[in-house]
This record gives sequence, C-alpha cells and structure tokens, in this order.
Amino acid sequence: TEGVIQRGTATVLSDLGRPLFGKTGTTNGPTNVWFVGGSPDLVAGVYLGYDTPRSLGGYAQGGRISAPIWKEAMAPILKDMPKEPFVAPAGVRMVRIDRRSGKRVYGAWPTNDPKPAVIWEAFKPETEPRRTIRKEELDAQAKAEAARAARGPAASKDSDFLQREGGIY
Repeated sequence: TEGVIQRGTATVLSDLGRPLFGKTGTTNGPTNVWFVGGSPDLVAGVYLGYDTPRSLGGYAQGGRISAPIWKEAMAPILKDMPKEPFVAPAGVRMVRIDRRSGKRVYGAWPTNDPKPAVIWEAFKPETEPRRTIRKEELDAQAKAEAARAARGPAASKDSDFLQREGGIY
C-alpha cells in the first residue's frame, strides 16, 4: 500500500515525490529479500537471494536492500511519467482508521505526519470496521503516550512497541 512508502519499511522511496505503493519482504535467515512496488500505471519488483538458500546477513531486509535497488532502477523511468493519484475502484470505501487500534475514526483526519494517528484504509462494501473511536479519545491517547515517553524507556513494556507501530499497511 501507499503506507509502506509514507510511514513503513520503504520510506527510502518517499523522496520520489509521487504516489507509489509497495510491499517489502524478508524471509527467515534472512535468505531472501524483496520489494514490489509501483504507480497506478507501472509495477516492478526486485527479489534477491541465492539459488541454494544461505543467509544474506543480519542487516538484510527488503526495505534496506531491495527498495533502494528498485528506486535506482525506477527513478529515471518514473521521472517522465505523469504523477497520477491512486483511485479506488468502484464500490471500495476509503475510511479513516486509528492507526494503533484499527477502529474507525470520526472527527479527526489523516495528516502528513510520518506516524499519523489517523490513516486512510480501503474496504470492500460492508467490511469496514463498525466500532469507532472519537477525536477526544485520540487526543487522550496522544497525551498518555507523551507521558510515557517523558518517563523514559524504563517505563515502557515490550507490548508498547506493537501499540506504537500498529496500523494496517
């Protein structure tokens, strides 16, 4: 999705300044890494690994190795293409979602923040979340997170990472 470029594992592509989608991947070991991405008019992928599986090294991740290769190959091609936005197919609903909880949001909008509280997600008809969260709850969550951050890393729990990095992208 576009989220992987805007706030996920392929932010290295965000400076291309155009609507892009992508998916990074890494196998255990890591023995293979990949990035598949594109624009509304073009799709390309980079896949790296050995014929006989062996580790690519602890540093190997799709967003660190494959996405930069994709960028280097695709930047010259994309520069002459129009910057077309993605358009949801007929019937697909774009819904504002709380990035952490996955609940539907009313009263707040997505921002350009790299880790926004609210994001857009696409849903097939009648599949969007029914439970909701209000702007006031988002504000309270932000205050609580700021208070935890002020207390320092000793106050955080392992599960805090999952809460901070949530989102459906």
